[in-house]
Amino acid sequence: MFEEFTKLNLFICRWRRSKQSLHNDKVLIKEVLGDSIRQIFWCRSNRLLIYRLSEAAVKHINEMIEQVTHSLKLSQIYATPTPKITDCFCVFDIEREQCHMIYVHYVDYRPRQTNVREVVRFSKECHSPCRAEKLRLTTPSYYRDQENLPQGISDPNENTLRMDATPYIRERAGIPYGSSLKVENVYSSSIEPWVYCTSHFPLFRVYRELKTKFSDEFDYDAATKIKDVDAFAMWLGIDFALQIDKGKDLELGGLNLRVSLATNVSPDLKQLENLEKNIDTFVHVYHGPVHYEDESGVIYKIEDWGNIQGALRACFTKRTEFEDQSEYRFAISTPKTPEDKELWLDVSEELRKLTLAM
Repeated sequence: MFEEFTKLNLFICRWRRSKQSLHNDKVLIKEVLGDSIRQIFWCRSNRLLIYRLSEAAVKHINEMIEQVTHSLKLSQIYATPTPKITDCFCVFDIEREQCHMIYVHYVDYRPRQTNVREVVRFSKECHSPCRAEKLRLTTPSYYRDQENLPQGISDPNENTLRMDATPYIRERAGIPYGSSLKVENVYSSSIEPWVYCTSHFPLFRVYRELKTKFSDEFDYDAATKIKDVDAFAMWLGIDFALQIDKGKDLELGGLNLRVSLATNVSPDLKQLENLEKNIDTFVHVYHGPVHYEDESGVIYKIEDWGNIQGALRACFTKRTEFEDQSEYRFAISTPKTPEDKELWLDVSEELRKLTLAM
């Protein structure tokens, strides 16, 4: 089932042993990787080789996610599913002799999942990705804890979910219906990703309304279109992996699936564990529209305490008071909490080419 990972692992091992320049060894690429790749391309003066996993490999990863989630649910009532992977890239940094794995997930927790048509970043002109030298990523705690942020940017409920626990408590405590009892449970996400905030709009009229709003409230004078959100998510993850200082900023791990708790689910997991030993950096990039709601469900029975679709949902859910911002969010997740609430990434040419001043 994990033939693609076996091939990739073999490819990385042979490359590390040979120390050869991969762009001079097309035979090695063709011989080892074969049809397990969907796309392969060079960039940055042949410094980077980017290998896009086949659709079959992505499908197999998602099957493994389902297996692990099912196994965890059998033993842990609060286990929650991990979002499916929509794309996967292996990046070879020839100059540094490093390998990075980028997992991309498109997520949409809206009950009515309409197509996202246009995505735009509103900002000061000096921070527009069309012109700026650096792109700023911030953690949810930056918006939650920073005291000097203006209203509309500051959000004390950032990265949390609220559920109505009244029926469950009423039943357990024997409190009769008709009383004024109201019990809410607030979930704080265990995931603290780096976030890049944009907006989406279906019609040009909505774009004008958003532009006026951000200009009036935050004095933003630039609007930058993201031409391809999937490619933007990919390059955001690649640039993050290439620039992050793991010793200084954070410590990166693997798939965030708690695979060690489910190694008996399938022998295919062993193939993935072997691959992880040869990868220097794992990065997860989640992107999608933010869902706006004040309550994220009702707790009737004990199983409902874990029925919240994972900590990631909190990162893509905000209260309805922010709904007029129509946010589309990019979130880079790692197993360990970031050291700082802000991170500045150099804007690569690949990332810049995916933007357009409006």
